[in-house]
Amino acid sequence: MKTEENISEELVAQLKEWHNTGNHLKVVLELRSLPETSKSYVLTSLLARALNNLNLYEEALGLLQGVSEQGKEDRDWYFRVGYSLFYLDGREVEAIPYFEKAIELGDDYPSTYELLLEAKSFLEEEVENDKVTEEEFVFEPKAKAQLSLNMKLQPQHRGHIEDSLDYMLRIKKWGCVSGGGTLISKNGEPESCDIELDLISYSEEIKNNIIMVANNIEVAKGSKLKFYAKEKNANSKFDVEYPIGKLVGLGLYIEKKFLQEKNIEFDVVTELYNSLIKILGNNGALIPSYSENENQIGLYFYGERDYNYLASKISPFLKDNIVGKECVIEQIA
Repeated sequence: MKTEENISEELVAQLKEWHNTGNHLKVVLELRSLPETSKSYVLTSLLARALNNLNLYEEALGLLQGVSEQGKEDRDWYFRVGYSLFYLDGREVEAIPYFEKAIELGDDYPSTYELLLEAKSFLEEEVENDKVTEEEFVFEPKAKAQLSLNMKLQPQHRGHIEDSLDYMLRIKKWGCVSGGGTLISKNGEPESCDIELDLISYSEEIKNNIIMVANNIEVAKGSKLKFYAKEKNANSKFDVEYPIGKLVGLGLYIEKKFLQEKNIEFDVVTELYNSLIKILGNNGALIPSYSENENQIGLYFYGERDYNYLASKISPFLKDNIVGKECVIEQIA
């Protein structure tokens, strides 16, 4: 039996690997097989995290509440409780103090700021107060950074990343998001997108802060961060690119000619898209998007698992779907 005193480093390393690759079900099955899991704060917290990632929020919240005394100074405990509450219908506002406490204790993940911002959107007065606070942060940019995302995102989907980054940078008084855009190929399909940041300083400290933030953003492999001074004659030692991103991309392409020949309404494609979000969303982080050009409709999904797993996860559903069985599936990141 494993207790708090003799949790093996090997077990924790294995759980971390499964989490990092989005294999949350394996984490749950392993921890549930250990009779003493409930006596370990560490393992209980990791089990709750995996349950949250599998959309089992009620169960995760119950476990976390059972170890509240041990978690009172743990930023991860506050984030996980907030996460559970946020995704339980009607309890979004309850998540606010938990996200705020997680940030107070040092949580530097942009996704935490995004969830806090979204939770506060349920309180109109709170949101207005936040906007005033953000507007009061005025500075002269001394440096810039650019996030080049290897992702085919519509502006509204890119906007979720921009909003969380802007909120975080303004609260920390490191800078702000100054713009963004999407590169469109000749055939009308998104190729990649950029997010521009204005920063208060060109210092080593700010550079390291932005690198840390960029590494914590849930974006696709092949994305890059570039940090550079605003003045062209400044020291150029920081004018380099840093690789970022851990998500894998899967694209589905549907020929419009096929839809027209079969008299298939566009609503059927929308239903397919929403169904795939539900299927792939049971495996942790997922960022979906789509595009349409003269000849094709593209559906894009960026997730934690490897490409072969993501493809195999949706294959049974696609085989039985009138549109899905005609899709072409490609790895896009």
